[in-house]
Amino acid sequence: MFKLSPTNTKFYDYFDRASDVLVRASSHFLAAIDASSDPKMLAEEMTTLEHQCDEITHEALNLLHKSFITPLERGDIRRLSISLDDVLDCLDDATRRIALYDLNPASLPTVRGLAQVLVKTTKAVQQAVHEIRFLRKSTSIQNHCIEVHRCEDEGDRMYQLALAGLFASGMEPLEVVKWKDIIEDLEDAIDACQDVSLVIEAIILEHS
Repeated sequence: MFKLSPTNTKFYDYFDRASDVLVRASSHFLAAIDASSDPKMLAEEMTTLEHQCDEITHEALNLLHKSFITPLERGDIRRLSISLDDVLDCLDDATRRIALYDLNPASLPTVRGLAQVLVKTTKAVQQAVHEIRFLRKSTSIQNHCIEVHRCEDEGDRMYQLALAGLFASGMEPLEVVKWKDIIEDLEDAIDACQDVSLVIEAIILEHS
């Protein structure tokens, strides 16, 4: 049966839940670095959060398939759901590599710097996402998107410094490759946050 109600708020609930998981995951990753947590345990915990986000995305897309009238454009709902999930996929990749390579992320300070930027970026994403249900009344959603872009610029600078420091570190070439993979995964996660922001900005334009 098709659901005809245009006031269905379940999509907004899914967006909120997904963005909340992103903040939990990025904050947990930073805390794990500070605590020098066991890499394998960190990877398992992050995979659990990644599965939660996958389930939310699946539920949102399943509802989209069943709905005839939606509160936002169908393509926007799909893009926003997938882009939120992409952020956690990148962070999950980073933690899997850390466990696979048996590395201590606290041993490379620039990893912590990128993790701090990711926390700030996911929090800005969360704030923007939580405003979508109030799109026509919100006066702050655009500011949250601007903050995401500012964080992404900061992440780019941090990424460049991280690579420069890595190549000048004198590490064995194989170790450099391992860390480079992880640094790129974290930078990809920050970039994925910007992708979320771009989807939200497109939604704002469509409803302005």
